[in-house]
Amino acid sequence: MLENTTIFLIINMISAIPYSLISPLLPTLGQKNNLSDTILGWIISLYPLSMSIFSPIIPILGKKYSRIKLLSFATFFISVITVLYAFLLYISNKTLLLIIIFSMRIFHGICSAIASILLYSLTISYAEKGKTQSSLGRLEVAYSIGSSTGFLVDSIFYKIGGYQLPFFVAGFCSFISFCLTFKIKDNNNQKDNEEKKEEDNYNYFKYLYNPEIVAILIGFVLIMITITFYIPCLTNHLNINYSISVSMASLLYITPIIPYIIIMHFLDSITAKFGNYITFISGIIALGIANVMIYPVPPLPQSFIVVFIGLLICANETVPAFIPGIVILSKNIKKMDKSIDEMSANDIASVLYSMCMESGDFLGPVLGGYLSEKFGFKLCCVIVSIIVMTYSAIFILLFFGKIKNDIKMINQEKKQKEM
Repeated sequence: MLENTTIFLIINMISAIPYSLISPLLPTLGQKNNLSDTILGWIISLYPLSMSIFSPIIPILGKKYSRIKLLSFATFFISVITVLYAFLLYISNKTLLLIIIFSMRIFHGICSAIASILLYSLTISYAEKGKTQSSLGRLEVAYSIGSSTGFLVDSIFYKIGGYQLPFFVAGFCSFISFCLTFKIKDNNNQKDNEEKKEEDNYNYFKYLYNPEIVAILIGFVLIMITITFYIPCLTNHLNINYSISVSMASLLYITPIIPYIIIMHFLDSITAKFGNYITFISGIIALGIANVMIYPVPPLPQSFIVVFIGLLICANETVPAFIPGIVILSKNIKKMDKSIDEMSANDIASVLYSMCMESGDFLGPVLGGYLSEKFGFKLCCVIVSIIVMTYSAIFILLFFGKIKNDIKMINQEKKQKEM
């Protein structure tokens, strides 16, 4: 019988498949209905926007209605919505299409927010003692594998059955995740019932008075902007400049998964050597450099290899940026509010992280679509890179003392181990 933590990994992996399908396939729908890059950006971005807005109330709903029942609700409707995406091709009226697809993206985002937050919380609750971080790391890897699987499904089944077949396949997979929620052991429901008796009123906004917490949260937003701003334009960019088909463009999203898993495996060693602060800001700086490789911008050669490397960096530098950032965030929340335990600090950090990540996921395609339409995709890449590098410089100046202390503590720990 599957363990609870294994079920969480499978559900998280499957939930990423419908999300990753939409990016390569949406331009196909857009071309058929003459949708601009700005509109495509909004269609993509409504999903993370609804996730960000809805995230704060999910822990409250989970305690009121049971986490498992709420997770079943979310996974069921994710499967339904995924199948419905396939039928958008039959809507010829542009206004009706936009109303329906906007509504679907909002509801899909709400269901995904429920699944994401609850899986994070349940994983912490059922992780073995001393293995919380590694369990969360596996959860992140599972989502990445699911995203890559989605692009693979897209590439293979688009060739076989066109626009619709990938959504049917992904919808079936999502229905499997719904069925798996009934395999979660009954003691989860007992825990939910016990938690209902607790009156935990999370006040997320009070933590925004801490400058370091705010800086980390802004960093999360920028990270997501840098890895999503090119979504509305990337497929067309690759097709026009490098004659890359939709199927091949989908495969490009899969290639980073192996180095992503490798970096995740060695992340503990990396942070132990360089510290959380240096690892966090180094990841963001690398993302800023990668942005100007996606077009690419002179004096870089106009080569597909350069574009590929830029996409590879964008996909993989989220690991050394996100995970240490979450650790810093959780520690600062606990330090700021000594009345809460470590579990509550992790829950609060999870919601704030999710809100900022989805806000960046919303802003990225909207900003990318608008800037590309207004100034061209090349200048769009340069503007986003300048914003990211400016943030990095300000972060280093403001928290240089923290970075220095982090390095000092690492050196002291090394000396103690050598003695």
